[in-house]
Amino acid sequence: MEVVKWSELDKKPSCPNHYVFRTRSVYDGSSSCCSKPLTVNFTHCAFDPHDEALVAIDNNGMAYYIDLTDAPAYKKLGCIGLCTFLTFNPYDRGELLIGLSSTNIKVMRINSINDFCSLSGHTAPPTDISFYKEYCLTVSNKEVIVWHVKSYCRAHMLRLNVKNLVIKKAKFSSLGVVAVLYQSNVIQTWMFQQFQQDNKMDLEKLGLKNVKDFDFTKDGRAMIVCGLQNTILVFFTSNWQLMKRMDFRESFSGSRQLVVIPVPLDGGANSIIAVITSDRMLRFINLAMASVLQNCCDLQSGFKRMVVSPRGYFMVQISKHGFLEISMLDKVLNIKISSCSSSDKSKERAPVIKKSATSSVFHKAEYHLKCVRTALKEELKLPRLLPILKEFGEYPGKYRKLIWMTIMELPSNKKAYIDLSNKTPHEAMFQLLKNDPLLERCKSSLLGTTVSCLLHWCPVLKECIYIPKLVVPFLNVFQKNPVMGFEAILYILLNYCQRWFEYHPLPPLNILGIVENILLEADPQLFDYFCEKNISSTDYAWPMMQTLMTEVLSTNDWLIMWDHILSIQKPWFFLMCIIAYSILHRIIIMTKLQKANDIRQFYKTEGHVSMKTLLKLAYKFDCGTPPRIHPRRYLRYEIMTVPKDGPYLPFLQDEFPSYLTDELRGLNLKNLKDKERRLKGFYLHAMELLEEKRLCEESELFMRHVHKMRLKELRKCYENRVHDDERLLEYVRHKTDAVSPAGYLREDMHNSVMSLNGRKSGCTADYKKKKRRKSKSESCKQLQEQVERLEYEVQRLLTKLQSSSRSRYI
Repeated sequence: MEVVKWSELDKKPSCPNHYVFRTRSVYDGSSSCCSKPLTVNFTHCAFDPHDEALVAIDNNGMAYYIDLTDAPAYKKLGCIGLCTFLTFNPYDRGELLIGLSSTNIKVMRINSINDFCSLSGHTAPPTDISFYKEYCLTVSNKEVIVWHVKSYCRAHMLRLNVKNLVIKKAKFSSLGVVAVLYQSNVIQTWMFQQFQQDNKMDLEKLGLKNVKDFDFTKDGRAMIVCGLQNTILVFFTSNWQLMKRMDFRESFSGSRQLVVIPVPLDGGANSIIAVITSDRMLRFINLAMASVLQNCCDLQSGFKRMVVSPRGYFMVQISKHGFLEISMLDKVLNIKISSCSSSDKSKERAPVIKKSATSSVFHKAEYHLKCVRTALKEELKLPRLLPILKEFGEYPGKYRKLIWMTIMELPSNKKAYIDLSNKTPHEAMFQLLKNDPLLERCKSSLLGTTVSCLLHWCPVLKECIYIPKLVVPFLNVFQKNPVMGFEAILYILLNYCQRWFEYHPLPPLNILGIVENILLEADPQLFDYFCEKNISSTDYAWPMMQTLMTEVLSTNDWLIMWDHILSIQKPWFFLMCIIAYSILHRIIIMTKLQKANDIRQFYKTEGHVSMKTLLKLAYKFDCGTPPRIHPRRYLRYEIMTVPKDGPYLPFLQDEFPSYLTDELRGLNLKNLKDKERRLKGFYLHAMELLEEKRLCEESELFMRHVHKMRLKELRKCYENRVHDDERLLEYVRHKTDAVSPAGYLREDMHNSVMSLNGRKSGCTADYKKKKRRKSKSESCKQLQEQVERLEYEVQRLLTKLQSSSRSRYI
């Protein structure tokens, strides 16, 4: 077993309360005698909330744990990677939050650096973090994200609506003010959860350029701003008016970092600040006196960064050489930070012996916290809780959440919950929340996150439209701890919703049949009345099962009922409560509700019932129901708990029909892909056939139109020719009728005489007629050639259209 070695820090001779931390790492695999150890450079450090320990990280990603309870000593924790910021979780001092250069945020246990989870959401490496109540704010140069600390869910992401601007810093104040500093020397502020109203301050108009840093006082009533000029501005955070302007032209030139020092008995106003100047000197300034304080220790120059402990006992400076210099502020500033001196404080704190890695005690506060948690688990065991429940009928409302967490043995598995919540919101979540207009507004809230996690845990639940209503009551109980709320819902689904999904997506006919059998045994008259009105268990039992009876019971009655259901740990007792509720209202149902719709509406409306009487009747049914119809015959008696380590196992999928779970588990993945490929081929083939059919119809329609036009032109040509022949025939007939027989003879004789002398003129007339007929035939031929050419062009165009459509669909 490896033993962790503790080493003491070096004291600075000129100041007995000033320690210097230098560490060296030897080159790996170096066998040369000339190889020298390499001094590591520290980059980030953080104090725990009680000023008892310090964690520092060097440029190689190695973490060091420094114990400050006695003479400062350190040990190595291990390599955790290159980071951009480092802080303790103020609600769990054994947990570290580390910003990584990979844009993720690592959540890590100090005593187990390999047990960690990651928060994703930033698109650039996060650079800083601050806290307000149960929320933390992380910032990169592109976005600002607000997280819920206990569950590590993303609560809000600021839409800054800026272009080509870089964020320098963003921070929470103790009053919930969110301030964002841009590279353009503009500070934009909001009140938390009131992001629709903002305030902007252009510091260049106030004479401050190259703004580098700002900080809030501990009471949150003032904000202090500094820059590369020797000017410091102090603003009221209530109305953002300038409170004070201080110029230090002779004392120092410009500021790079500003930290407010908590001083006792100042009411949180914090009139003393520490500043690292542009020439890397450390200066202490009294804002009330507008003067620079002279410290008693000769602190050297060349500091890159400084960190002040939350209670103001210590200050750490990181020098330009990468050393850690730890100072006690009360000695440096000659002021009394604590109510007792350093020697008294060391006497009050018992000396801590440095132990090996096998010891689970890092410092006293964590040890006492573990003792308290162990004692709580011992005190809140069921054998001690059941007499309290029997005597008072309910648990104290102040401790109900703690009691329920202990009974259900909720592990608070943050890593598994974060893995689910970091996934993209499930697409079916919006459809589930859309079914209820009251729940639709909660899409981006805790309900939406929880429903999305449930769907990622068991995707088949997307068909269960009642999931949001089933989730809401337990989220209201555990609203300040979403991880516990989610695990409580898993506990209810695994134990009190047994066999609800065997007929999915239909109602659980098997469970509803059990309810009908018990009701028939307990109250035959009410059962017969339901049958007369055509009311089944789907109408009176299933609505109460879907909402866990939240629609028919008041909040206090519902909590009392679940005190008993969770404590007796019988999965079927919830069904007994549903039957007892119907029997207690039998008189109202049988006398006042004559219509089936009225009965259905009755089971969706809050009623008035004595919870003591209802529970007494439910216990009676549990003991008096015959074994042949008792639910214990069909339901699992053992209570399943949520696993403490690893991911949440999908136990619920085993209760769904196999044809749904097989597809979701990927057993038929190959068949599904083949089916999809065939369907896609059929679809493309069908589209190709439809396109060909369309083109053929269009081509046939076009050819018919061309043929019609061609026939029209031919008909017109023939009509003109016939018309000419008729005119010629009419002319000949007219001439023939106008001439007499004598004239005929004379004309024949004259023609015969003239035929010999004037054959030339007759030949000329015949030639003209033949020429005219030839020109008509040539024009008809040209017209026919034009029509054929037009048909060829049309056919060529249709062929191109068909080829282009085929290539597009292929």
